[in-house]
Amino acid sequence: MMLEKTAFLKYHYQYPLYGLLALSALIIIFNLDKTLADYFYHLQGNHWLWKNTWLAETLIHKGGRSLSILLALLVLLLLIASGGYAPWSSLRKPLAYLLLALLGGSLLVSSLKASLAISCPWEFDIYGGHLPYANLVQQLFQRNGAGCFPAGHASAGYCWVALYFFGLYFQSPLRWLGLGGALLAGIIFGITQQIRGAHFISHDLWTLAICWFYCLALYLVFFARSRHTQFTPIAIREQ
Repeated sequence: MMLEKTAFLKYHYQYPLYGLLALSALIIIFNLDKTLADYFYHLQGNHWLWKNTWLAETLIHKGGRSLSILLALLVLLLLIASGGYAPWSSLRKPLAYLLLALLGGSLLVSSLKASLAISCPWEFDIYGGHLPYANLVQQLFQRNGAGCFPAGHASAGYCWVALYFFGLYFQSPLRWLGLGGALLAGIIFGITQQIRGAHFISHDLWTLAICWFYCLALYLVFFARSRHTQFTPIAIREQ
């Protein structure tokens, strides 16, 4: 069991952590936050022309957030139904995990946004704002922004990485579909916000990391001691 747990943590904790650190280092070393923001800003004629467009603001920003909330409500309804419908009783604990993972990931990102007070690109003078430009590390000390890190809207997509762990409990290959869908939604939401001038790429990366590691920690709390849980990167049910 110890070897199985070690393998599980290697694939779900260690490797993602190494990836986070490597990508963060690349962003800092090559100043990718500013490089990409410069590109999007100049592409729009040195204005954030997409900031208030119907496609970016209404459909993807507000619509995407509303869709994520509606899907979370569906999970809540399924959880309630599992409490009163005997054939679904075995789904109660996994559904409770899924709901708490979705809510907790989003709330954690929102709490960090409010407390860290890090700037959006559009707040900097080089992008039409009033603040002198500072990179993310410098902003962690200055804390004079409106609160744009980590990326709140991207969390509406990335919080659904919880579907991977939900499927992992059942040893379902559909977990990869859930993971792919969550990553795709998070990337779409994140890039849209970058084009609008609301976030840098580092904001989105850390939102994904927060959602992933929160879902992982909650998964271990829920299922680490379960007789159904086997700590391997591929299988989870004991035979």
